[in-house]
Amino acid sequence: MGKEKDQLLADIFKEPLTDKEVIAFRQRVFEDLIDERAYTIVRGFVESIKEVSRLLSLEAEAYEEFKYGLHIDAALTYVNALEATLNLVRGLNVKSEGIASFISYLEGLVQGKEFQALKGLAYEAKAARDKIKVRVSVDGNRVRVTGDGGEDLSSRVEQLFSRFKGQQVRQIRFTGSREQTTHVHAMILRGIYTIFKEEFDVMRRLRDEFPNILDEGVKNFAKEFEFYIKYIEYMRDIESKGYKFSIPQFTEDGSIHVKGFYSMLLARRSTAVTNDIHASGDRRVFIITGVNGGGKTTFAITFGQLAFLASIGVPVPAEEARVPLFSNIITAFPVEEDRLESLSRLEEDIVRAVNILKAADSRTLVIVNELFSTTTSDEGFELARRFVSEIASRGSYLIYVTFITKIATLENVISLVAQVQDGRPTFKIVEGGPPSSYMAVQIAARHRLLYEDVRGHAGR
Repeated sequence: MGKEKDQLLADIFKEPLTDKEVIAFRQRVFEDLIDERAYTIVRGFVESIKEVSRLLSLEAEAYEEFKYGLHIDAALTYVNALEATLNLVRGLNVKSEGIASFISYLEGLVQGKEFQALKGLAYEAKAARDKIKVRVSVDGNRVRVTGDGGEDLSSRVEQLFSRFKGQQVRQIRFTGSREQTTHVHAMILRGIYTIFKEEFDVMRRLRDEFPNILDEGVKNFAKEFEFYIKYIEYMRDIESKGYKFSIPQFTEDGSIHVKGFYSMLLARRSTAVTNDIHASGDRRVFIITGVNGGGKTTFAITFGQLAFLASIGVPVPAEEARVPLFSNIITAFPVEEDRLESLSRLEEDIVRAVNILKAADSRTLVIVNELFSTTTSDEGFELARRFVSEIASRGSYLIYVTFITKIATLENVISLVAQVQDGRPTFKIVEGGPPSSYMAVQIAARHRLLYEDVRGHAGR
């Protein structure tokens, strides 16, 4: 069950939505659940339903004699969870259709005849079980069973335990741990049920009449809510470190306005730097240049993550975010050259670029890093220029990280550059012209390793 739930959550996080109404539906649920009281109530509901599932899983694997008690526990947990949750959510001022539907569903379910019958029989079975109180001790060949009032019941169950005679069992204790039950416990319980036949019949009737305790609708709500709860827990961990989340809005004109976005991975370590990105009109191509280790690739990846999170209807790591609803996010990052393949790294880049162009349209976000970097700067620039031109002609969005600074001077592109202060990268990426020289060049100059220095030394 746990693995199935984990897979469900993974599937939800991996599946972008295409309908703005569906995305808005999910966003409104988040807006309600960000409220502490609503979050606490729904989280309690999810945990209770998970406990019911756990008890039913234990029941399925337990000895037959223990199934009845586990079924009572599962039924009582289920009944109490639904009634308690309903009483609490009635006082919420919810705005989302999702939680309003949940409340309405619970109302109908709890007031229904089937639920009331389950509740009644569950409490009747609990009362019957509470009447079964015995003490059991095994000493050598003797089994002693006494009732709660001190009545000696040994003779009535002695024949049931005859198989244990001769075993070196000094004492048997019922610890209450369902995971530690054995066939010995089960055999004793079978004898006890024989003595308390009337009580056992009530317990058995609950299991016979209500074999499937969990309502399918309740299970589905719990699974969906677990997605929201897990994400909010993740958000709160990051927010505790001083970062912000916001509900994104989708622009109709294709513009991008994002303020204070950051890498969630770095934020969890309290090392993330926030950045902004803006675009309007037909300018949809960003060329990022700057120093090595200046945060260029992190910037590109982080914006891609934000765009994806927006597409699945969750709050995004930013102070404010207004972005298009991208139908497709395509990436091309450097890969190791495979010696078993017939293509060189450059040829592989060209093939990837062609495939991107085949798939790209006006709602596509393309993120590439160091494409065409394995050839000469002139040839790399020409390939990049043609690629950028084709992307722009399709109206696609492009974030291009490169050391070929000439690409940033192309017409109608937005040039972003990694900033440096006192010779150190600040990890801030802002609009501006590409750097006149890279850190590698500065280091080479400091150590007199530029081309002119080496050439002059060789001529001596």
